[in-house]
Amino acid sequence: MQSAVETNLLTLLGLGAQSIFAALLAVLLRRFHRRHRRPYLLEWSYAWWAFCAAQAGGMYGVANLGILAADHWSRLAATALSQTGALWHGAWMLLGTYAISTGRTFDRRGRLALLAGLALLGSLSAFAYAFDPGAARERLFVRVGVRALILSVALVAAGAAMWRFYRRSTATGPRFVSFAFFACGLHQGLLFGIAGGWLGLGYGLGLGYLDLLLIGLLGLSTVVWLLEEEHFRLTDASRQIEQLAFFDMVTGLPNRKLFLDRLRQEMELSAQEGKGAALLFLDLDHFKRINDSYGHDVGDLALAAVAERLRHSVREGDVVGRLGGDEFTVLLPGVASPAEAAAAAGQLLERLREPLSAGGHRMVLAASVGSSLFPADGDDPGTLLRKADIAMYRAKEAGRNRHVGFDDAMSESSRERYALELALRSENLASQLVLHYQPIVKSGSGEIVGAEALVRWLHPERGLLPPVEFLPVAEASGAAEVISDWVLESACRQCAEWRQRFHDGLTVSVNLTARAFESPRLLETVDRALTRSGLPAHALELEITETMALLSGGEPLATLGRLRQRGARVAVDDFGIGYSSLSYLRELPIGTVKLDSSFIRELGRRPEDSRIVGAVIQLAHGLGMDVVAEGVEEEEQMAVLEMLYCDKMQGFLFSRPLPPADFEALMDAARPFRAARAPSPDPGG
Repeated sequence: MQSAVETNLLTLLGLGAQSIFAALLAVLLRRFHRRHRRPYLLEWSYAWWAFCAAQAGGMYGVANLGILAADHWSRLAATALSQTGALWHGAWMLLGTYAISTGRTFDRRGRLALLAGLALLGSLSAFAYAFDPGAARERLFVRVGVRALILSVALVAAGAAMWRFYRRSTATGPRFVSFAFFACGLHQGLLFGIAGGWLGLGYGLGLGYLDLLLIGLLGLSTVVWLLEEEHFRLTDASRQIEQLAFFDMVTGLPNRKLFLDRLRQEMELSAQEGKGAALLFLDLDHFKRINDSYGHDVGDLALAAVAERLRHSVREGDVVGRLGGDEFTVLLPGVASPAEAAAAAGQLLERLREPLSAGGHRMVLAASVGSSLFPADGDDPGTLLRKADIAMYRAKEAGRNRHVGFDDAMSESSRERYALELALRSENLASQLVLHYQPIVKSGSGEIVGAEALVRWLHPERGLLPPVEFLPVAEASGAAEVISDWVLESACRQCAEWRQRFHDGLTVSVNLTARAFESPRLLETVDRALTRSGLPAHALELEITETMALLSGGEPLATLGRLRQRGARVAVDDFGIGYSSLSYLRELPIGTVKLDSSFIRELGRRPEDSRIVGAVIQLAHGLGMDVVAEGVEEEEQMAVLEMLYCDKMQGFLFSRPLPPADFEALMDAARPFRAARAPSPDPGG
């Protein structure tokens, strides 16, 4: 009797230890789930709570063994709880493995059907043979054998799914869990054989403690796996933090911080080995128009495409970085001469000019490149970068889409540029601006029918500055919009006064800067200038460059259309010096074509120039546009243009740009400009 009591007590202790261990594991899994929000952790937490319920039912049955009959309602309820809990334990283990393997959870209706079916099976197995005292062996098989068979299949299937899903992983935790699943499944298979009487073994304390050992193995391997995943997660987070800190998210290139560090290392190595290095600073030309026309998402794709092209265009060992915006840098170790740097920059520019596709849009990009050399131009990263940046701005001022190497004269020029930027930010800037006007003459009659307004800056220290000396700086510093607004209002007001004083056919032309042309305020500014001055819209002509016309799209193109609807005219200035495309003349809302002076210079001496000018004039007239010839300096040029039916002319032959008072004196003289001799019958010959 004492032996049976001791056996029951040891069995209770074993079941209790299993229950406590399972509860701790369930709590741990639930906490991991709250932190990582992974569905399989919640499923497995439920599985171990179900195991606790199964062990609690088993403990009640063992405690009342020999005290209560097998058909007592409390023992039946405890047995049903034990059976159902064990079956649910296996089910939730499978559900968790399913979530790992597929990345999704079982649907709610299917889950409820599975759990309800297992609960029914557990209850039926509890009642089977309960009312037959002589059917102890059959009762053992139904309660233990059937449950063991189901659990064996479930645990082996879970182990196989885990192994298959993680077979290519470098993690060891999932393999431990798979092994523990297999071991627990084989143990349940052993219990099935014992319950069926096929193995000739009895169910004793050894099997109970083997249960505890295997549960401990499964729980420990699960904890190892979770801790390993936590380690991997922290490692990935650290890697992501490093990526954010040192690499650009759009292009994947080293950012400013990492690039400067690489530059510093290369300079130290080059100094030790007595070698040189070159630094290229690239800025994409007119990239803002890509963002404005297609959106920033397409702009980011274009930047990524440029980065990929740069990566594949440099040598192994060269370093490409992105400083921000549309600025890129390239470090060229071993490049010590200006000629080598220029050759490398030329190759990059050629690659960048090749068409690329971004977001389904085909586009052609160009860049301005500046370069500096180590050690000739500096011995620290900041100095090299600053000088390459200065050289890049010189490339932009020289016409963009080119390379310029740094020289010492640029430093003084850069200081002057900075001084100009400060002066342009002055609140008194508008009071220092003046307008000069160059007359536009009607062909044939020689009558002055218009004036082009040209801004000058009366600098407090440097005197009267032409626009070429300050407008590029104003564009970069943000002062161009202030200047454009002032020029537009002043020119409209002056033209309105002259129309009353001289004749009402007089017009005024105003050059738009790229920043003013792209500004969403342009229409509002034009409307305000016309309203305040009283100038009719048809008397105002806004001039844009040929490059701006070609690259216009989206909102800028719509703005041109709205200006034309208001009655204002749009002229393309310097036609023929950019990427000439006659097709855009009919696609854009343009009213006037201004021929560049390079076509006018040899008129009367080179037949091909006369033919080109004549063809452009005929095309423009066919599209309903006027033609103005710029840079007319000789009477022979004027005569040829009259013969080719050019509508209007301007140039030094008629007058240089004049202050308002001198322009008024020219108008008062009322002297028509006419050719001194009749044009020859064949000006092209």
